[in-house]
Amino acid sequence: MLSVGDRFVPAALLGARLAAHGEPHGLAFDVHQVDLPYPSAAAIPLPHDPPSGQVRAFWEDIDGITARLDADAADPVLREYTGPVDQLVPLIGGAEVLLVHAAPVSRAAVEAAGALRVVGTVRGGTVNINLDALNERGIPVFNTPGRNAQAVAEFVTGAIIAHLRGIVPAATALGAGRWSMAPWTVDGAGMELAHKTCGIVGFGQVARAFTPIARGIGMHLLATDPWVDPAEIERAGVEPAGLDELLERADVVVLMARYDGDNRHLIDATALARMRPTAVLVNTARPQLVDTEALRAALREGRIAGAILDVFDQEPPAGDDELLGLPGTLLTPHIAGASRDTVIRGADLLGARVVRHLVEGDLRGAANLAAIQPA
Repeated sequence: MLSVGDRFVPAALLGARLAAHGEPHGLAFDVHQVDLPYPSAAAIPLPHDPPSGQVRAFWEDIDGITARLDADAADPVLREYTGPVDQLVPLIGGAEVLLVHAAPVSRAAVEAAGALRVVGTVRGGTVNINLDALNERGIPVFNTPGRNAQAVAEFVTGAIIAHLRGIVPAATALGAGRWSMAPWTVDGAGMELAHKTCGIVGFGQVARAFTPIARGIGMHLLATDPWVDPAEIERAGVEPAGLDELLERADVVVLMARYDGDNRHLIDATALARMRPTAVLVNTARPQLVDTEALRAALREGRIAGAILDVFDQEPPAGDDELLGLPGTLLTPHIAGASRDTVIRGADLLGARVVRHLVEGDLRGAANLAAIQPA
């Protein structure tokens, strides 16, 4: 078994949780562990002139990524991975089980793994894995959707409170030696969340973790999701609504939908125009859900009150991105799901799913089930 981790999800943890789940079934693994040196630094400077649309790797210095763009083009389908796109080729050898976090599982790596039986990634998606190459060999891929739902739900709650109450600028001013009086003015005072309306776009696991927190604060919740029965939304204590109605009524609009290609720019200029001028947009899901140019214009012109963004079209964004200086924004570096509990929970979920497959041949939860299940 080859376990490939990094500074966020250590290879030893992935291997240990797999071994723990395998032991009751008499499974013993010859574990080979590799930890990639990513994130590569405590902080990455924002680039001045990134090659827009070409950077698919992350957690690395932008200059290093840019220098190997031609080499990484060897497998153009991968996204959100760390390190050279084919770096697992010399490591994968005779591995029957491959567990990764953000390491790239390229076509070349799959072709080099002649004994491979199963792949697991401790992530909600599989964007760093060449599914087509694995599908062609009938190799299942298990992922861990929902592992960070609680982390994201708590982050969204904290970010909304911090932003609407002006906590961040007040704390920053105090640290810089200024006692801010802005919160003691009518225009500068923050907004309470109790009795306000929060519109949730997408009612998956993150939304279901967020709902009891927001209800506990006293918010009235609306939700829209074309894939969820409205009766199920109602049972969670949330009012079902269409997207247009939600945008028109909400004081806070929170995007919690999974990006599927069909919902690209779900929040476009028309959608933003439906929002209240006092409303705030929150996106910790995927940047593709929002037309960023339309959002910049809405913020610049004061047509909405603000935005909380944890995801960006280009990560990290360019140092001269207008979003960095627009009023009413709280921007964070894609950290909503980054909790210690997420790491442990994800490794445990993945270990259990991979062992269940090895012992029982169970394909439930496989990300590529439709492509590999027997006819």
